[in-house]
Order: sequence, then C-alpha cells, then structure tokens
Amino acid sequence: MTKIYKIGLVILVLIITQQAFPQKENSKSPLTGEQQIEVSEGFSFVSSRLISENPDMEEVVQEILNDDLQYVRNSVGAMLRKIGPNWVNGIGDWIGIEGYLIKTNVAGQFTIEGALIPQNTPIELLAGFQFVSYLPAIEIDALEAFSSIIGDDLLYVRNSAGNMLIKIGPNWVNGIGDCKSGEAYLVKMLANDILIYPSTCPGIPTVIYEGKVYNTVLIDNQCWLKENLNVGEMINANTNQTNNGVIEKYCYDNDSANCDEYGGLYQWSEMMEYTYTQGVQGICPPGWHIPTNDEWYILEGTVDSQYPVGDPIWISYGPRGYDAGLNLKSTSGWNSGGNGTDLYGFSVLPGGSHSSYYGFAGQGYTGTFYSSTNSTRPWSRGLYYLSDGVDINTNPASIARSVRCLKD
Repeated sequence: MTKIYKIGLVILVLIITQQAFPQKENSKSPLTGEQQIEVSEGFSFVSSRLISENPDMEEVVQEILNDDLQYVRNSVGAMLRKIGPNWVNGIGDWIGIEGYLIKTNVAGQFTIEGALIPQNTPIELLAGFQFVSYLPAIEIDALEAFSSIIGDDLLYVRNSAGNMLIKIGPNWVNGIGDCKSGEAYLVKMLANDILIYPSTCPGIPTVIYEGKVYNTVLIDNQCWLKENLNVGEMINANTNQTNNGVIEKYCYDNDSANCDEYGGLYQWSEMMEYTYTQGVQGICPPGWHIPTNDEWYILEGTVDSQYPVGDPIWISYGPRGYDAGLNLKSTSGWNSGGNGTDLYGFSVLPGGSHSSYYGFAGQGYTGTFYSSTNSTRPWSRGLYYLSDGVDINTNPASIARSVRCLKD
C-alpha cells in the first residue's frame, strides 16, 4: 500500500508540473542569439552557426551590401551581385550548414541573428567542391574537426588563406591549424560522404575516474561529462550520507545495477564534499566541478530553440523554457512516451531521486540534478517525462539526486 501511495504521489506531482509548463501552441515568437561574421579584404570563406531569422541573402549581408562588395557566391556558382544599378540575388536564402565565398574591396562585418544549429548536425557532402559551414563554437584542430571524412574519398580541405588539410604521402598534414567560428571551408571530395563535427570535447573525448570511463560532450563552449556520475560506495538508503572521508551513494531500490545504468544518487552536502562554495570540485574528477546555477542557465539557453542564453525566462522559478528538456533528454529509457530528441548529445536518463519522505521515486519518469549554488536551500533542475521544458527549484539538501560534472 505504501509503494502504491508513493507512485501515485510522484505521478500527481509530474502531472501538475506538466500543466505548469508553457504549452507550445501558446509560446511566443522565437528569440535568438547572434553571431558577428568578419569579412576580409579580398576573398573570404564565411559561414554561420545560426539559422537566420530572415534568410534572404540580401537581408543577411545588408551591412556590407555596398559598392565595395563584388559578390557572394555559393558552392554551385550562384551569386548575389550587382548588375547595373540593381543587386540580383541568384542564391536565394542563406543556408546555415553551407559556406559562402565573399569578395569585397574592403574588410567589413555583418551580424546574423537566429537559432543555434547543433554542432553535430550532419552535413551532406557531394563529390566535387563544396563550401561547408563550421558549426562548433570553439576552435578545434582541423584534423579532429574533419575526422569523420578523413579517408580515401577526401582530397583536401582549404581555408580562405589557401592553407590546406591534405594527405602527403601516407600522412594527413594539417596546414590550417585550428578551425574557427565564422569561417567556412572548401572541401574537395572524390565521392559522397557525411561530415559530422565531433561533439566530444577537443582533446578529451573520454575521462577515466575511479575506474569508470565517462564520455564528454561539447555544447557551445561548455564541456560536460555525458553520463551521470557513478562514484563512491553504495550504502543503504535508510541511512544518511555522512562526512566520513568516504564518498557514499544511493542506488535506486538499493540495487547496484541501477547505479551502473543511471549513476549514483547523492545528497547535496555529500556531492559538495561538505564545502559550501559554488563551483567546487566536490565529488567530480580533478579538473571538473559541480556546475553552478548560472552554468545551468547557459546550458538551458543554449539548447532551447526559443529562449536563448540571457533571456529572463531562465531566472524565473519553477518550470520554464520551450524545448530545452526535450533536447537534453535521451532518445530512449523514458516511460510513457517521455523520450527526448537528445539533439545535443547530453543524453539525460531518468534516474529518479530519493528522499526520507517518499523514498525512491521517479526512475523512468524524472531526471533531477543539483547545482552547487545554495542560498537557503540548494538549487536543482528537473526533467520530466511529460514535459519539454526544464524545472528549477530549491529543495531540501537531504534529497538525493543525480550529478553531472562540468570542465573547469
């Protein structure tokens, strides 16, 4: 009877939460981020990480649309150029995953506003020449950036300055160095292929911690562990985790197999290793830390398609956002049709939680995470099977939740 009561209580809470989230049909018009594109004198290969709000090519490059601009050209040779007194747009719309060649007599810049394109978005490459967009937010070594297409079908990758990633003898030689946001790259393929920029953190695709291998995921310029932390000694959930020099964890239903799949559940003080400074390492690996409330805001605003980083909605209390939760949840493992799109590879699993009031609850239905920020009670995030948004709350520190770690 007690177990039935607990399950009923959790489902009731989740239904109330779902009703509280903004519904898609009532959502306001999308808000956007922006990216400034630099154009050099002469020739430049340029691209954007955003889907432009107004993609007409003339509108996108309006800030440099003057007598110094010679033309904008796409991969198939179509152009935006001036014929007589009029600008003629033979390209049509600016496409976010494509790159463009711009020729101008003077250096300049223009700004694109729009929704972020996930950096692991597949880009179809056809045999021949093609300008491709560079989607990562940070600089990545070209050998790593183009690793998905390096092979016999790739002839070379070239930047605006003529530097190349090319095979010389048996070895690929990187004359480009690091790829940079805002630039495009000319790719010469001998056969069709798919380019996917790496979603792992540059130079650290995995982290080994206490004998367990964790994958990393790069979302904009934040580097996260892709899995929930699973470190420490399992104890029975009828006792509190204590400051005894040993990391202690709960496993759902006191079953270690649940920790293997979903990670451990940690009370706030145990997670923080009994310090109270936000951003502390806590039980995370060296060089990593427990994310702060502000760092969770950045993640949420980055992955939400309508409310960007800095939008006031993120500092509101309770359920908020449009589809940040949907985009953070894994594509499987959630009950009752609650799976997400996992658009950015964050892969949240519904590990549930534990409290002295209702015991273990929510596995398959909820994924909850603490931040390291504590005012009167710690701030936490909740993702639910019925909701596409993300909940924020302050809760008693005695509740045990999942933990994600962020690179310093």
